[in-house]
Amino acid sequence: MRAGTGPRALPAAGASWSQIGAALGTSAQAAGEAHTPRIDGRAAAHGKPGRTGFDEADAAEARAVAGEPEDR
Repeated sequence: MRAGTGPRALPAAGASWSQIGAALGTSAQAAGEAHTPRIDGRAAAHGKPGRTGFDEADAAEARAVAGEPEDR
């Protein structure tokens, strides 16, 4: 799968966590909770040799797109 496609790209494309959960056969909360560690992992990888990670601004933007648990 190319970067920027599939379930991981859906929040940025404007899909709600309810829509993503339905597409994955799970709840909105479970879909959002599965996505959050990926953001944290990308933020932790920033600046490490051979790793692509989010800087602080990218991580903040990803978290804003993902929303808070009550928004899912």
